[in-house]
Formats: sequence, structure tokens, C-alpha cells
Amino acid sequence: MADSKERALDGVLRPEAREALKRLELFARRTVDGLLHGAHLSRRKGVSTEFDHHKLYQPGDPIKHVDWKVSARHERTFVKRYIEDTSLAVRLVADRSGSLGQSTNGAVVFEQCARLTAALAYLVLRQRDSVGLQLAAAAGGSWIPASSTQSQLVRILEALVAAQPAGEDALTAALRALADRQAYKGMVVVLSDLMFEPEPPRRQLSRLQAAGHEVLLIHLRDATAERFPFNRWMLFESLESADRRYRVDAVALKRIYAEEYRAWLADWQAWARQRDVHLVAAPSDKPAEAILSAYLAHRAKEDA
Repeated sequence: MADSKERALDGVLRPEAREALKRLELFARRTVDGLLHGAHLSRRKGVSTEFDHHKLYQPGDPIKHVDWKVSARHERTFVKRYIEDTSLAVRLVADRSGSLGQSTNGAVVFEQCARLTAALAYLVLRQRDSVGLQLAAAAGGSWIPASSTQSQLVRILEALVAAQPAGEDALTAALRALADRQAYKGMVVVLSDLMFEPEPPRRQLSRLQAAGHEVLLIHLRDATAERFPFNRWMLFESLESADRRYRVDAVALKRIYAEEYRAWLADWQAWARQRDVHLVAAPSDKPAEAILSAYLAHRAKEDA
């Protein structure tokens, strides 16, 4: 049992990927909660010795931080907030809707999603930063809060191994839940094929940016979806809803599909540029470590 579990985990995060990622470092482009653990003072409010401000008590705030003198003076309960040294908090949001079950020549889009998610988690934890995972699914996604503990990678890998792409898109709901949590600002990495109505998730991404999070979009791409290599009548079945089937003349549709796909992709690229969001292309048939290595090299050069 242990051996089979180990093989399953290695299938998501291959040993060669671990070695390739050892030399990589995730740089933060914006003022987030810290780059490396203890590297500098961040703007996160926590529990150190340097006082920052008072705030009204909310359920869940530690009682030991209540300032009883100030509370008595104002007849309302106030707690002290402090500035602390902290690590970068990275929250990975992985789409696992049915459309990620698409594959070309054995390269399954969701498997690439899992590999990239696992590699990013490994990289962040190696930096001694914290990472969490949200698996977006219509039936209710898994949520693993951000942590930098040694067991966090195991929890994330186990969740990825257990997950299967199924159901309709639920990315908007996952992003809304993340924004509603009002977590300390950090980095939000979204891994998705982006095959949905764009405005609802964009509104949630804008909320996260307004709250101070850096947003990174990793666009998972399938070769068949990009090239549409069909030249006859075809029966297409939705991967998100089994009762949706369409019989079409692929020859007549090919030109229209190509034009609309290019326009759709250009629209996402334009939105990303406007919002200062990095949009990374991640073909399902390209090694995950090569995608991350190229992106992080670009990121390091841009920040130099």
C-alpha cells in the first residue's frame, strides 16, 4: 500500500522535476507578505513586538491582545495589532472542471494542472514560505489552508492524486470564497483552461488584487482545442455535462472556430496586460518544469 501511494505521488511530482526546481526561486513582483522567511518587515499584521495600530475586537481575535485600558476609555473592545516578519503566502487555485479531462496523444490537461500545482507547492515550501490549495469543483472543492509545515506538501499531493476532473466550471465560486476569507495578502496562482464566461471570475480576481494579492494565471492549453484538427462531420460531447452533444460539420466550423479562439485568447491577454497580471501558457504536452523554469527566468529578469 505504501509503495503504491509513493508511486502515485511520484507520478504527480517526478523526481527529475524536484531536482530541476531546486535552483529556482519564486520572486514576488509586488509588496506582499514577504519574499523569504524573515527576510524583511512586511505589511502583514500579526504577533510580534512592534505595535502597529488598534482595531475593534472581532470573534476569533486572541484575548491576550485586548488593550483593556483603551477599551475601558472608549467603552468598546479594542485589540492591538503588530507588524511581524513573515513569509510569502501563496494560494494555489486549481480548476478541476470536466473540461480539464481533455487529452491529446495521452497528454491530459488535468494531469498537467496537477504537475504544475505540485511543483509550485514544492518550490514555495522549499523557500520556507507557506502554500495552500483550493481545488475548484462544482460538487464542492477541497480547501487546504496555507501552511509552511513539512507535512503540507504531502497533504497537497494527496489531494491532487485523489482529484479527478468532473462537472461544470466552479472557478468563480472558488475565487469568491478565497476573496471572502480576507486572508493576509500574498500571491494567488490560478491554474485553469479558462474555458468559461470570463467576466464572473475576472471580477473575483479584481477583488483579490484590490485586497493586495498578486495574481498569476497559468493557462492550461490542449493541442486539440487550439488546432481543431477535424475535417469531417463530428459528434462532440461536453466533458462538463454528459447530456450535451453536438453533431457538426467540422470543415465548415474550422475557420470560425480558429477566429473565435484567437479572439478569445487575445481578449484574455489584453485583460491580463491591463490588470498587470502575468498570463503563462502551459501546453499539456510540455514538461511542467520547463514551463516554470522559463517563466521564473522571465520573472527574475523583469524584476532585476
